[in-house]
Amino acid sequence: MKENIKIYQESLEKNIDDISKILDDLEMTFPDLMQIYKRALLASSENIANKWASERKYQRTYFVQTAFSNFYPKEITELSLYIDAMVNILDDLFDENLNKEVKGLYILEFSRVFSLYNYCYPDKKIQEMVGQYFNKLIVLALTEDIYGKLIKEEKDLNKIVKYSAELLLCRAMDIDIFIEIALQDQGDKSDNIRKIGRIFRALSILKKDVKDIEHDTKNNIDTVITDIVSKKEILFNEYIESLIAHLLDRADKINKDDVSEEVKTPTEGFSKMIKNIIKEIKEII
Repeated sequence: MKENIKIYQESLEKNIDDISKILDDLEMTFPDLMQIYKRALLASSENIANKWASERKYQRTYFVQTAFSNFYPKEITELSLYIDAMVNILDDLFDENLNKEVKGLYILEFSRVFSLYNYCYPDKKIQEMVGQYFNKLIVLALTEDIYGKLIKEEKDLNKIVKYSAELLLCRAMDIDIFIEIALQDQGDKSDNIRKIGRIFRALSILKKDVKDIEHDTKNNIDTVITDIVSKKEILFNEYIESLIAHLLDRADKINKDDVSEEVKTPTEGFSKMIKNIIKEIKEII
């Protein structure tokens, strides 16, 4: 994680070099003007970097790197981090109640990172993947509201667990692009890794939602978990245990016998990470 954050923060130099050239071209001579831009960009980049470091925001790149181990293609790290940051920014803009100053930092950072994403010259295949990915984020955003209302109105535990799992796996699509660009040469073999990667991501979302109950309640952020806590007819621990069992059952049905080490390693990696995160969830509840 530390190395990724270092790479991300060092990317600032590219933006600063460009802005310096733009100001020279405009012949803008206001004293210390460049310092103002540097301070603004440093603040916007640190906003994301600090949230990764404190684990307030999820860095998908890092967990995919962990699952893939030595088979992770290092040359895609920067590209992956830029996409990661853009998703984190959109997530907070969509979910959080931000004041004008903080919102300005996010918009500034999105512009900075989007410029760097384009400097990576992603090939047509990756561009198509990213295009589809942002459509997935649209599906994700709208599905949360639809399923949230469905779960809030439901009283049957089994149905609530089923709907919750479907919603979590939909939200878990946000890890797809990070797996896909790491596996762009593997073709159909990436399907099982994407499936088990989504289950890991679903559980990591569940962990964060459970951990954030107090924060979300205090800030009037409505989540499935805060709704379940308020349901008197549902035992919270029973709900969590049933939801974990449901997701584990899905993981067990995924074929993990691929002979290719490039596919076997990340599949096993995600399986180990699933066990660890389930343990962490149970410690929280």
